[in-house]
Amino acid sequence: MPHYESYQSFQTKKSINKKNKAKEVSANKSIDEAFVISRKKLGDIDLPIVIETTYKEAKVLYKGEIITVYGMQRNIPCNQLVFPGDYVVLDGDNKKITNVLERSTILSRDHKDRARRSNVVLNKVVATNIDTAVIVVSAYSPPLHPKFIDRYLMILQNCGIEPIICLNKADLKTKQDEEVLDIYRHLNIPVVETSALNNEGVENLKNYLYNKRAIFVGHSGVGKSTLTNALMNFNEIKTGDVGNKSLRGRHTTTSSKFYYWNDHSSIIDTPGIRALDVSSFQPSEVQYYFPEFLNYLNCKYRSCDHVEVKTEDCGVKTAVKDGLIKSSRYESYVRIMEDLTQNEKKTKNDELCI
Repeated sequence: MPHYESYQSFQTKKSINKKNKAKEVSANKSIDEAFVISRKKLGDIDLPIVIETTYKEAKVLYKGEIITVYGMQRNIPCNQLVFPGDYVVLDGDNKKITNVLERSTILSRDHKDRARRSNVVLNKVVATNIDTAVIVVSAYSPPLHPKFIDRYLMILQNCGIEPIICLNKADLKTKQDEEVLDIYRHLNIPVVETSALNNEGVENLKNYLYNKRAIFVGHSGVGKSTLTNALMNFNEIKTGDVGNKSLRGRHTTTSSKFYYWNDHSSIIDTPGIRALDVSSFQPSEVQYYFPEFLNYLNCKYRSCDHVEVKTEDCGVKTAVKDGLIKSSRYESYVRIMEDLTQNEKKTKNDELCI
């Protein structure tokens, strides 16, 4: 079975690993140090785990019982929030979360501060202590978007989380879909095909997720909740149809929720998103998140961005021309670079107006 390490080995460790280490520190140091404790201090005991949070409450699973801690998310300082996947310590009455354990990983994504109508990029935590993230896409309604996959791969590499790509509704896939999936197979990223409504391919997906804490991420309407139902062998999670006009999914999962599908394996189902922002990345580091580029960085100019340069002066553009790098991946890279450059210009303009 292919493993994430084979994909990770393509990466330039110099750039990304520094950022991963910073991310690990951020995951635990961004909250009050007195609130965070080490697992070693508690020993080998069963710990409560956060399974869902809202603005007003947090639901915690402890010894088979779901405990609701009211007001916790609202009343404590914002730097002491907890998230699905967090191991926590409760007080004697199980009514208050007193501590959170150090996090091994933290999955977060960027989003603009629309409330203030600014270009400030906020970092939204989705879940913590994740081993594997399943990027769920569909063959139809909504259609397969490789550029979305590429952005999520960047985020997962940055967070140190293993990626798996799951094509749901695979019974409707086209030859073009298969060609897209082959690009990621050649990067040694696990690709699983399922038809969740028919329970096809679900057992294969389980093989990748066994003994792991995984999370489903993706657009609305791709079938994340249906897949979770299939893993759990029940039909409690609300699922919805896709709008006929836009072929876009409708949000049926409104918050991230944690489920055990066997004694040692768990899944977090997340709300669907329409777009994926990567504004916190620096343009100069994006090339390192496209591992197939790394053998072709012998450009004429050291500061080459592989976009605004003549083909003959750029190793990456020459490799694309020669068919050594897939054009769809390069187009994804260019779009990301354009978005980041545009965001930089807007930020500078905002600063000038202050």
